[in-house]
Amino acid sequence: MSEAKTDFRGGHRPHLVYVRSTRSYNIDRVGGLVPQDWRYSPVDIYDLEAMDLGDVDVLFLSGMHDQIFLKSIEAKLVDYLASGGHFLINGHIIIPWLPCLSPFKPVTPKPFTNWMIRPAAPGAYFGRMDFENFHRHEGILGQYARGYADAPEGAQWLCLIGGPTPDGTIHEGPVDWVWRMPGGGKVFMHNGDHIEQFCSDPRFEPNLFHDILKALVFTDEPVALAPPTRTGPA
Repeated sequence: MSEAKTDFRGGHRPHLVYVRSTRSYNIDRVGGLVPQDWRYSPVDIYDLEAMDLGDVDVLFLSGMHDQIFLKSIEAKLVDYLASGGHFLINGHIIIPWLPCLSPFKPVTPKPFTNWMIRPAAPGAYFGRMDFENFHRHEGILGQYARGYADAPEGAQWLCLIGGPTPDGTIHEGPVDWVWRMPGGGKVFMHNGDHIEQFCSDPRFEPNLFHDILKALVFTDEPVALAPPTRTGPA
């Protein structure tokens, strides 16, 4: 993955802002997970309304973010995305606070293999992961995610979840996807609580959190101005 880019919004190095919630998991640990050559700033979610986002490369939201509040400042967040800023979003979306977001859809845990995470078009985001194990928490399925949300047209489907249902139909969708606003920044959506809990300790190599951040900032995935067709399964 090339890292030759130098024209960051945050100056000479990428700037990640962690949008903190009072219920965020390990809210003081995230700074230790960010690449050491990045600039890191934690902010309270309610400070976003008045905050200048002009020097922010990535807004990172926990799975417990206040969706009602974010919906109230949707216009500001869309402007940030249109200007080239990126989002890394965790959580179960109930109130879509960006036009590209959709409500969460749970999948049945029977059979248990429905909660196995499988590659779609993982690219630089998940391309180094061992899909048999990276999403397990102490060997347990379902901690990574238990459902998905529909991706917008033109999104790159990164990982899949789901499978057969009791009535014999297949219920499957993208648990992780990334979409680029034409002419703007990218939205990475993880339909689970905390993607940074998985294979993201600074001592881990490959490191999932680092790979996602670097893919957001340093790669063209998904391709800029791509036609509105999904790269994942129909």
